[in-house]
Amino acid sequence: MKKYLNDRLLRNSIEVHIRIMHGGNPEDLEEFGFEAGTPIERIHQYNACTILSKLDFSREQSLDPKSQSTKYLDELTAKESNVETIISKLVEYRDQIVNS
Repeated sequence: MKKYLNDRLLRNSIEVHIRIMHGGNPEDLEEFGFEAGTPIERIHQYNACTILSKLDFSREQSLDPKSQSTKYLDELTAKESNVETIISKLVEYRDQIVNS
């Protein structure tokens, strides 16, 4: 768990995802390296893939924008803004998937 909490790319990607889920637009995400004209859907998909991959979700779950894991990530970041809590809940969710 500690390696996830110390991963700056993971933490930044979650921050971006939180902003996207709260109505952010590409101009709001320039500080994270995104260009103003980038479609928000592309940023969303890239971030979801990055987050799930960094948390060791399966390749199928990480790459599929319609996967249950992506849906859970979206729901979680829409109502939670604490990065550590999001990481913890995603790791728990991943473990549930693996053990089911």
